Amino acid sequence: MQSIDPAGHLPARTYPLSWRPACKASPGAGARVRLLIVLLLAFGAAVSSQAAVPTPSADIADGDTPAPIDYSQPANWLALPGQPSAAMRTPRGAGFSDLQAVARADVFYVHPTTSWRSDRLNAPIDDAEAIKVSEMMLLTQATPFNAVARIYAPRYRQVTLPLYQLDEDAQQAPNNRAYADVLAAFKYYVAHHNGGRPFFLVGHSQGTNHAQRLLSEAIQGTPLEDLLVAAYLPGQPIPRAVFRDDLTRIPPCTRPAQTGCVAIWETFGEHTDADLDAWQENGYWNRARQRWMGASGQPLVNINPVSWDTREPSTPASRHRGAVPFGTQETFARVLPQLVAARSDGRFTYVSPVPLPDAYFNDGDVFGGTNYHVFDIALFWLDLRENAHLRLNAWMEQHGQRQPLLDATTTASARVGQAWRHRIATRHHVDVYAADNLPPGLTLDPERGLIAGTPREAGTWAVRLTAGNAHGVAHGELALTVTP
Repeated sequence: MQSIDPAGHLPARTYPLSWRPACKASPGAGARVRLLIVLLLAFGAAVSSQAAVPTPSADIADGDTPAPIDYSQPANWLALPGQPSAAMRTPRGAGFSDLQAVARADVFYVHPTTSWRSDRLNAPIDDAEAIKVSEMMLLTQATPFNAVARIYAPRYRQVTLPLYQLDEDAQQAPNNRAYADVLAAFKYYVAHHNGGRPFFLVGHSQGTNHAQRLLSEAIQGTPLEDLLVAAYLPGQPIPRAVFRDDLTRIPPCTRPAQTGCVAIWETFGEHTDADLDAWQENGYWNRARQRWMGASGQPLVNINPVSWDTREPSTPASRHRGAVPFGTQETFARVLPQLVAARSDGRFTYVSPVPLPDAYFNDGDVFGGTNYHVFDIALFWLDLRENAHLRLNAWMEQHGQRQPLLDATTTASARVGQAWRHRIATRHHVDVYAADNLPPGLTLDPERGLIAGTPREAGTWAVRLTAGNAHGVAHGELALTVTP
């Protein structure tokens, strides 16, 4: 293993272009370029507006105590409500809606590693290449929540991928620097944006590491614990011992409507060629020892992200609600329902059939084979979207909310020329319903919540639903596909 100099620089010329660490693969130059090209092409096709690039930050590698990031500046966030970003998008033509403006909850999202710089251990937040890839991850990983939550996603001085080739001692300070930014952003969000609203905590890979530590140090045992709807933390091994010894009040999710819990999964192809024991060497935060440590040899937490139920570890493809493509020209261009069967063995989630279709999924050989780490969220985009809605409904019920709660199922289908009826499913009394953007031939009974008629035109319609009573108004979506 290699060491770093006191200033935090990697030794010069120490990373050959082809190296791959045992626990977390790093792309060689060719793979890195391929992945960046496909991501940028896909991102340009999928997103019509981007957030402003922040002003250059100080190079944190030149000091042990970097200047704090000013999170009052919108440019230091990948996503803020009302600020144009990829978090406002939905798959093109798929019938889903960005409802952040009327959402009842928030999501605090921490992006994964998106910098491959070999000259620094922490990437500055103005790194142009990392910004582009971070926005791509935002597009596929934060958008499952934009029907039920406002999205907050900070830029932070993430550790770069070569860090994972260093020994455990060398990884401590860079990870702590990255976490300090995430913590500062979270504290700013709580102080200036949350206002007592329920929230989701979401991360992936490195983002999961920092989010796990947030749960331990900033959420558990505070009033925020009661506001936590759920945490979704895929992409890193988290031992069961974390919940036994540290997160004793925030358990793993074991049921689909459970709240105040943590949903964890890592995705591989069935009969994977990946070295799962080596993968388990990836780190987590050990609060008792106050350090980042590998999870080797420890029992892990994992859930099937289709059933969301430990009593149902295996689900057929017919239960899969839908993936979004990632890493190709088709990125975020559609939703792919019933694509994979899924199975959890308690450590990892395995999907089949394999390999995934090349036209829709490409990680640029960063991990390759049937290691589907890059697709942990994209593969279950609609499953996650609907489950977040279900858990938020459960949280609202538990906290005595009496306004209507719209059903979490978001899709329906009809056929041109055939009579069709659909009742808007809700909990609690509703005084009046509304539905915008119905297909020609369909009308809504605003008192009964019944959509009926005979569709006259084929297409996919992004129908926006509302249901109100004296206690408030609920907003929801219906992706209605009318076939010829």
